[in-house]
Amino acid sequence: MNDYFPPDFLFISLKGMSTMNISLILQLLVSGICSSFVLLLTSLGLVIIMGYMKVVNLAHTEMLMLGAFICYYFYQVMHIPFVLTLILSYLICFIFGMLVEIVVIRHFYGKMAETLLATYGLSIILKQLALIVFGKSYKKVDYPVEHVIHLNTIYIESYKLILCVISLVALVGTLLLINKTSMGRKIRATTQNRTMTECLGIDTRRVDTITFSHGMGLAGLAGAAIAPMSTVTYALGESWLTNTFMNVVMGGVSSLFGTVASSFIIQEGVSMISGISNSVTAQIVVLMVVIVIVRIKPEGLFTPKGRRS
Repeated sequence: MNDYFPPDFLFISLKGMSTMNISLILQLLVSGICSSFVLLLTSLGLVIIMGYMKVVNLAHTEMLMLGAFICYYFYQVMHIPFVLTLILSYLICFIFGMLVEIVVIRHFYGKMAETLLATYGLSIILKQLALIVFGKSYKKVDYPVEHVIHLNTIYIESYKLILCVISLVALVGTLLLINKTSMGRKIRATTQNRTMTECLGIDTRRVDTITFSHGMGLAGLAGAAIAPMSTVTYALGESWLTNTFMNVVMGGVSSLFGTVASSFIIQEGVSMISGISNSVTAQIVVLMVVIVIVRIKPEGLFTPKGRRS
């Protein structure tokens, strides 16, 4: 048997391997971008409450769970249009957040340990109530669209593109609220100097309520949006707890742009390393990188100048 391969054969083989590697890298990059928008969407509510209110909301991921159940019953069971379901999820969680802030959180501002205990207790209550009401059974939400887009050798699920759009709408809407509205100016003023803001006659309690409720509403919206790509169960929030907090801490708890940047760094890192090794190794490596970054910059990648007094 002749082991000699002609030069043309070797050239074609190497060219084929190169094309395959480039296609794989492009696919991983695209997957990482889509995952980045999902992580951003699930972290927005957390960065609003932690950044602008200095409240560590350990019930954040349970609001994701609540939004997912709202999506299941409104969209899957009652067949309400998906876009309307997202809006209702935001509004219901906004109102729930308003009640939580007025009844519980308002009494613990400036008390880190107490707010941690209060939100942790709330997370346990929500999870156990979901277990009692909805049971242990897994619930599935159908995709609003199931088309897969083919771009040469790259495959993109249409719903992931929809999630990217939802994430951008939530981000832009929040930025407009914070930077272009009267309420947004009050939120920023309260964050930078509460005492002076109160001296100017601004009701900071109302500002706190709106800010906290918006963060909870964004979490509910995110939960409803990720419901089709997740298994809806009372323990859904547990799978998002580490990633959302890691994302916000790395980007800077007071920075929306930092959260955007860290979302892309984390998810692109996970995606690329998963392609080389496996998902478990990718998570470990990325977590170690985040720990190093936080050790070097404890305030995160981006930190606004203003701080609440």
